[in-house]
Amino acid sequence: MKEYIGKKYYETLGVPSSSTTEEIKSAYRKLARKYHPDLNPGNKASEQKFKEITEAYNVLISDTERAKYDTINGYNINKGTGSRQQSSKTTSTQSSYQNKRNAKQAYSNTQKKDEPPKEFNTVFSEFMDGLFSQKNKKQTPPPKKDSPKPTKGSDITVDVNISPDEAVNGTVKQINVLYVSECKKCHGKKFINGASCPMCNGEGELSTHNKIRVKIPQNVKEGSKIRISNEGNKGQNGGENGDLFLLVHVIKNSILKYDGLNVLCTIPITPPEAALGASIEVPTKDGVLTMKIPPGTSSGQKFKLASEGLKDEKTKQTGDQIVTVEIVMNKNLSSEEKDLYQKLLKAQKINPRGDLLKS
Repeated sequence: MKEYIGKKYYETLGVPSSSTTEEIKSAYRKLARKYHPDLNPGNKASEQKFKEITEAYNVLISDTERAKYDTINGYNINKGTGSRQQSSKTTSTQSSYQNKRNAKQAYSNTQKKDEPPKEFNTVFSEFMDGLFSQKNKKQTPPPKKDSPKPTKGSDITVDVNISPDEAVNGTVKQINVLYVSECKKCHGKKFINGASCPMCNGEGELSTHNKIRVKIPQNVKEGSKIRISNEGNKGQNGGENGDLFLLVHVIKNSILKYDGLNVLCTIPITPPEAALGASIEVPTKDGVLTMKIPPGTSSGQKFKLASEGLKDEKTKQTGDQIVTVEIVMNKNLSSEEKDLYQKLLKAQKINPRGDLLKS
């Protein structure tokens, strides 16, 4: 109790000694918001002030400690023996009465020569009454706090990249999941006695990485969301765990497109290749194949590479690759190319716009 001597807890919180518990809580909350280290980073004065108001609050919010503090510092002198607290019914004993009488008598004997004013004797008497009567009073137990309600853990979303084949047939992937949980040392408050929590470094939470294997079902699409129950962050106070969501991304090829089990692509060809026919290389999902185009091929004409699409392992059905050719003209012709086109123009025997002019 010596540590309470000279402490000015009421002044620190800016409340009178007659304040109720709710008034003390309200004053503390206002000051805590003002001087909290999070809101005043690097401010040593604010950090010290926060420690002082926290110390004052911890004492004054406890009925037992507040009674000790008030008695030591004389706050009970003009208040009798319990104006602020409810005490259970007590019975005075002869021994406590004798103790009070002896103490008053001892004080009276030492003051006979220079007796202080009568008002002081009255105050001292009341102080002694309060001091000795504390032994015979049963402390009112603090009200039981309501048990915290169970809280479900938060959900987690993880991006998962898969190939087109995996999108059709399903797969199993190993993914890295970041879990976040409340710091067990500071219980999410970030600070302990005004200083940053050493366990979580003032974050209020701890992060852990876990690798888990997850199953991707068949025929998923780009942007599909797969839910895995009870694999999210842990619940609090007995609450359920959150869920884990997998956000699916199908890896796209800049050339190959997909339509169900079929693979689509567009391949450029030159005018001579279109006119004379040629063997051209075509990219597929499994590599490069050579495809022949016949003479007189038109721009936009489609060709099929059978069974070069995706395979459904469940139905055993396999798609095709559809190749669309597009004739591309050279915009920077050489002199030789221009001469050849001039000869070709004179030699050609068809007029593709002839029917348009007859109408």
